[in-house]
Amino acid sequence: MRADQKIGACDADNLFIDGKFPVDAVGVTIASGEGVLARGTVVAMSSKTKKCVILGTAAGESETLTPFGVLCDEVDATSTDAFTTAYRSGHFNREALIVDDDYTITEADEAALRNGGIFLDSAM
Repeated sequence: MRADQKIGACDADNLFIDGKFPVDAVGVTIASGEGVLARGTVVAMSSKTKKCVILGTAAGESETLTPFGVLCDEVDATSTDAFTTAYRSGHFNREALIVDDDYTITEADEAALRNGGIFLDSAM
């Protein structure tokens, strides 16, 4: 470590809109094969495995994927399941969120997130 570095500094990434709603994070398991997921990725929880995948992933047979949370940090689940944290409540910038390629957050997704305590808005 260098003496001229700031310890514990964070860079604003525009993920949060404001602090009007409580922010809470919980531990989640990201399913193996999801690859490297960035902070701000919206994840959906599998009804079958209770593991999370990136929102927009197709559900398997006899499985429901429910929008669940927003990843707090980058995580690598390329070859094994990965335990990490996800925000389960807060007020987030819709444009800063990440979902699967060619997928757009739907009204149903937003309603499911809202029911869990995650509110989305566009940043001014």
